[in-house]
Amino acid sequence: MKKGIFSSIGNQRILSSLRPRFIASTIRDNLKLSEGAFAFLVLFFLTFSTLSVPFSVGLDPSWQFAMNYAFEHGLIFGKDIIFTYGPLGFILAPGPMQKSLIWANAMLIISTACLILSLIALIKETSKDNTSKRYINYIIAYILIILIKDYLHVKSFDIVLLSISIILSILYHSTKKPIYLCLSAPILAVSFLYKFGVFVMCVSINLYNYYKTAKNRKYKIITAYLSVLICIFLPVCIYFFRNLENLYNYVRGSYELSYGYFSAISSGIHNNILALPLIIMLFFTFYLTKNKLTKWLILSGAPFLWLTIKYSLCVEGPWFMSFLAITILVYALITLIILCEKEDIFSFLKRFAILWFILIIFNISAEMTLPSFTSNISKNIIDSLDFKGLNITVIQSQMNYLKYQTAKNLSEDSLPISILEKVANSTVDVYPWETSVIGANNLNWDPRPIFQSYTDYTPWLDNFNNKFLNSDRSPEYYLWFKRKTRPEITSLRSRMLFNDDPLTILDILRNYQMVMRENEITLLKKNPESSINNPKTIDKTNTKWDTWLKIPYNYKDTSFILLARVSIKRNMLGIITRFLYKEEPIFIEYKDIEGKVHKYRLSPDNAIDGVWITPLPVSLNDKEYFITAIPIKEFKVLSSNPYCYEPDITITWEKVEVFNKRLIKVL
Repeated sequence: MKKGIFSSIGNQRILSSLRPRFIASTIRDNLKLSEGAFAFLVLFFLTFSTLSVPFSVGLDPSWQFAMNYAFEHGLIFGKDIIFTYGPLGFILAPGPMQKSLIWANAMLIISTACLILSLIALIKETSKDNTSKRYINYIIAYILIILIKDYLHVKSFDIVLLSISIILSILYHSTKKPIYLCLSAPILAVSFLYKFGVFVMCVSINLYNYYKTAKNRKYKIITAYLSVLICIFLPVCIYFFRNLENLYNYVRGSYELSYGYFSAISSGIHNNILALPLIIMLFFTFYLTKNKLTKWLILSGAPFLWLTIKYSLCVEGPWFMSFLAITILVYALITLIILCEKEDIFSFLKRFAILWFILIIFNISAEMTLPSFTSNISKNIIDSLDFKGLNITVIQSQMNYLKYQTAKNLSEDSLPISILEKVANSTVDVYPWETSVIGANNLNWDPRPIFQSYTDYTPWLDNFNNKFLNSDRSPEYYLWFKRKTRPEITSLRSRMLFNDDPLTILDILRNYQMVMRENEITLLKKNPESSINNPKTIDKTNTKWDTWLKIPYNYKDTSFILLARVSIKRNMLGIITRFLYKEEPIFIEYKDIEGKVHKYRLSPDNAIDGVWITPLPVSLNDKEYFITAIPIKEFKVLSSNPYCYEPDITITWEKVEVFNKRLIKVL
C-alpha cells in the first residue's frame, strides 16, 4: 500500500517562508495556552496525514475493494456480506470512492486526536512533578504516533484503537476515575464495526478493570458504563445492521471466521519451539520493573498478549509478525512513559534489547523477516517535521492520481467484449475471489455473503452461502476467474479449490451452466435445469490416518461425482491446542489411475460437508467442458500431528449424478 500524500512545490515554498513566523507566533501564543493544549496542537499537526490506496488486482486488493464497495453501495453486513472486517473495514485501505475516502480519513484523523489526548493524559498523570521527564515523554509520544501511523507496514487503525484502549485502561486503574472507563465505550463500538477481532482484543484489554469494578460492587460506574455503551451501540447497530437477525449473523459469522482461521489458514512455522523463549522474555521484560503500574500493565494485558501471539504466529509472513512487533514496541514506549526512575528505565531498556534480539533470531530461524517499518521511522519523522501531511489543498490532485493509478492497475482485469455484452447490466458474482473484476468493468455486483472462497472455513459459513445461492437473490451470472499466481484448481494454503466450500461449489455447478470461456475467464449463467442432483448417501466406512483407502466403486464411470464426508474428531489435546494456539495442517492425497499422487491441504471443519474424491478436477481451460478431471482409485488423509485427533476417521460416501454432459471431461 502506498501512502496517499502528495506535495506541491509552490505550496511548500509558501509554507517554508511562513514557518519562522509560524514558530514565533506559536511560542508567543503558548504563553496563553496550557501545557496540555500546546502539546496536543504540536503533536496533532506534526503527525497529521491522510490515507488513500489505489485499487489493484489480486487476493488482498480484491477484498479491500469489496470493503469500499460495500460501504459505498450500502451493503448490509450479516445479510449481504460476512467477512473478517466489518462495515468500517474500508478504513484499512480507503480507495477512490468519494464516500469511503472521506469517511475513512475523517475517522483516522479523529482516532489520532483521541490517541494524542489519551497519551497527554497518561503523561500528566505519571510525571506530574518531573518537568524534564514530562517533556521527554512528549517526545516518546511523538515517536509512538509516528511508528503507529506507518500505513505501509502497520495495520495502523487496528493499533490506534488498541493503543487507546491500553492507555485508557491504565488511566482508569491508576486514577479510579469512571470517565476513563466510559471513554473506552466508543472505542469498543468503533472496533466492533471495524473488525470483530480487534473488538475482542479491546475487550480483553479491559477485562481486569471489568472484574475489579464488579468485584468492588461499584454499581454506579457499571450503570454509567453500560448506559454509554448502549447509547452508542444501539443507533449504530440499527443503522448498519437494520435488525437483530443481521446483527446476530455478523457476530456469529465473525466467530466462525475466527474459529476456522486457526485451522484452515494456519501454517507450520519452522522452529516454532523458539517462540516459547520469546514469549517468556516478553513477559519478564515488562514484569521485572520496580514500578507497580508496569507490573499491573503486563499482568492485566495477559489475555490481550495471548490473542496477539496467537494471531501473529498462526501464519508465517511479515504482515503478521509486524503486528506482534508493533504491539511489543507500543508496550515498550508506554512503559517508558510510565517509568520515572533512571535506574528503572536503563534496566528496562537492557532487557528490551535482549527481547528484540530474540525476536530477530526467531524470525531468522522461522525463515521470516521483520517488516522494515523501523527503518522508516526516520523518514516519517523528517516528513512530519516538513509538514508534508498538511498539503490538504491538493485533495483533488490526489483523487485524480488515485483514479489514474486505479484504472492502470485494474486494466489487467478487463473482460473481453463478448463477455461484457453478455452480462450487460445483469447481476453478477465472481468465483473464487477476484472481486477486483467488478471494479475494473463496472459490473452490477450481487455477491454471495462469504464472497471469497478461501474464507469459507466452516459448515455454518458454507451453509449461509448455500441459502443465498438457492434463493431469488442469487445473481444471474457467475464469472469464474482465477489469476495464474497459483495452479488452476489450487486455493490458498495449497488447498483444493473444489474442497474450499463444498456446498457452495455444488450449488454453482447445479444452478449454473457454462456459456463461454475466453482468455481463461469462464462465464456461467443461471439455468432452471439442474446440471447435477443433490448428493445421495450410499455407504459408510472407517479408515486410519496415513492409510490408503480404495474407492469402492467403478472410478471409470463418469456419470457421477463421488464425494466423501470426512469426519475428523479432535481429542482433548487437539481441542486445547486449537484454542490456545492453532491447529497443524491436515492433508489429503489422491492417487490417480496412473499411480500419480496429488496432494492438497484439507480444511477439517468443512470436510464433513463432502470432500471431492473422483473424478478429480485438474484444469479449467477446455472450450467445450467446464471441468477437466482424472479418475482417482484411492486416497488417504494425513497430518503432521495426528496425536491431536481420534485414530479413526469416519467416511460417508455420497454420489452426485451428472446430467449436463458439458460439465466434466474425464481424461
